[in-house]
Amino acid sequence: MTDPAVAPLELTHAQIDEASHGHGVPLVRVTLPGTTTPVWLATRYDVVKAALGDTRFVRDLARVPGAQGGGVGAELLDDAGLPPEYRQYLEILVMVDGPEHTRLRTHVMRAFAPRRISALRPRIERIVQDVTGELAAKGDQFDLLSAFAYPVMTDVICEIIGVDAADRPKVSGWIRDYESGEPDRFLPGIDHLAEYIGELLDLRGPAPREDLVSDLLRSSAAASEGQRLTRQEMIALVFLLINTGIAPPAFFITDAVLTLLDHPQEAARLRAERDLLPRAVQELLRHVSAVRVGATLYATEDVQLGGVLVRQGEGVTSGLLAANRDPGTFDDATRLDLTREAARGAGHIAYGHGAHRCIGAALANLQTEVIIDELFLRRDSLKLAVDRDAVERVGFAGDGTYPIALPVRV
Repeated sequence: MTDPAVAPLELTHAQIDEASHGHGVPLVRVTLPGTTTPVWLATRYDVVKAALGDTRFVRDLARVPGAQGGGVGAELLDDAGLPPEYRQYLEILVMVDGPEHTRLRTHVMRAFAPRRISALRPRIERIVQDVTGELAAKGDQFDLLSAFAYPVMTDVICEIIGVDAADRPKVSGWIRDYESGEPDRFLPGIDHLAEYIGELLDLRGPAPREDLVSDLLRSSAAASEGQRLTRQEMIALVFLLINTGIAPPAFFITDAVLTLLDHPQEAARLRAERDLLPRAVQELLRHVSAVRVGATLYATEDVQLGGVLVRQGEGVTSGLLAANRDPGTFDDATRLDLTREAARGAGHIAYGHGAHRCIGAALANLQTEVIIDELFLRRDSLKLAVDRDAVERVGFAGDGTYPIALPVRV
């Protein structure tokens, strides 16, 4: 469906999860679940990668000459009831482009540099082992998402940010309040966390440590005029990093564990060939793709994309999961194969591609490797505590579905 005059396909959460649509054509005209704004959906690997790497596409619709409204992103935020003054916490790094994006990203890069993340391995291993050991000692079933993934991700990102251990439970609680979507919880959750981050900045100013909050203060102070961060930008950046450092990886880990439980032969192969672990992590990222659908990009001029004319102001959404299951790029693309080795230049794009490629990719790789090692290699007793059909999932507006709980025993 490459004719913009034809009524768009109303895409469902299930279709996004199946990731089997659209590979035969470069672009499909759709509306995403829970939205009414038509966009072009790219699901072919080559087209998605081309769009993400093309500077003629931007995330901020306001940068498109003559554009009106806020596009898909604004529609989703409006429907969620998020007032405009709160949107900085979600949009500061995600919805900016060009030099402004580079300015903001530069200030947080040091904390997520691969060498610095690699040095965190012993600490992450201790966090994972402590949480797993505590749950195993109880000898009963637990929810992998709320009792394991959330606490682990909270501890790790708080370690990087510089949140003291005693404060981490309340930080996690505020994030859960925000994610609840409940009117009496989600705005107070943002307020509490923003206030806490401001207090953390005040503490680190005179007494810096080796953490991200101190990095931001040092980096901004050393920057040239026009490149420095305002206090509010620092608060918004830290909020965004805490939020994206907890929920998305927690959902991904839960789905990755479920995938291995669904494929016991692959899990057994991994136990027999432990050297496969790094490759297995990348295959899980390809097969599951923590983010099913990327942020919508807008054409700043008429652009030929995959042979289809995308007119100035039209939006293109990247089907990341679908691209990672493109049969034109990956052999037997829907099959989980922990021995899979991607061809040069054709690795998964679960972290996106181009200027907005996930800044936390090295951290996510390390966390996943440590967790899979602990749950499946050091132990071989992890089992579902309910029937497979009883695992509940929830659809997110503009996206696919994610597990809301995964009862297991270890």
